[in-house]
Amino acid sequence: MNTRIFMALFAISTIIGCSKEEDEVAAPAKVYAEENPLAAYVANSGFNQTTTNFINAGSYEFGLRFTPKVKGKINAITVNIPDNATTLRVTIWDAEAKTVLRTVNISNVVANTEKKETMDPLTLQKDGKYAITFNSNDWYNRTKTGNAPTNYPITAGNFVIEGYNWASGTTQAFPTSVSNAYYAGDLGFVFQQMD
Repeated sequence: MNTRIFMALFAISTIIGCSKEEDEVAAPAKVYAEENPLAAYVANSGFNQTTTNFINAGSYEFGLRFTPKVKGKINAITVNIPDNATTLRVTIWDAEAKTVLRTVNISNVVANTEKKETMDPLTLQKDGKYAITFNSNDWYNRTKTGNAPTNYPITAGNFVIEGYNWASGTTQAFPTSVSNAYYAGDLGFVFQQMD
C-alpha cells in the first residue's frame, strides 16, 4: 500500500513540475544602445584641435583599423565631408586578411552635413581585426596643435583604434600606408553590442 501511495505522489509531483517548467517565460534579450566610436576617437586622439578642409585634392582610400572589445553588429555608416559627392564608396575590411567584408555606396552626400546610411547588419567578433575606409577626393584633415603625433592604440567606447591607414588612388585595395600625425575623414559607423 505504501508503494502505491509513493508512486501516486511521485506521478503527481512530476506532472506539477513539468507544468511549472512550461509556464516559465525566458527573459527578453538585453538590447544595447547603438554607438559610433568616431567622436570618442577624435577627442581621445587629440585630432580635435585643427581642421583643414580638402576639396578636390586627389583621390585616396583612407580610414581606421580597429578591434571591437565586444561582439556586435554594424547597422549603419556615417560620413561627413566638406564637399558634395554623388557617391562615396565605403569598405569594411578584415584587416588581417586585407579582404573586403562589405562595400556600401553612399549616395547624395551634402557638404558639411553628416549622412547616415543604414545597411544590412554586419557582425563583428570580439577581438577581431577590422578596418573601415572610404574613397574620396574631399575630406577634413584633423591634427593636433603643433602637428604633434598621437599614440596608438586609442580607446573609443567598445573599440580599440589601432591606427589610421591611407593609399593614393581610386582602386578598392587595402591601404597600407600609415600615419599618426593626422586623421583624414570623417567616417564612422553605428555599432550595437550583441550578447
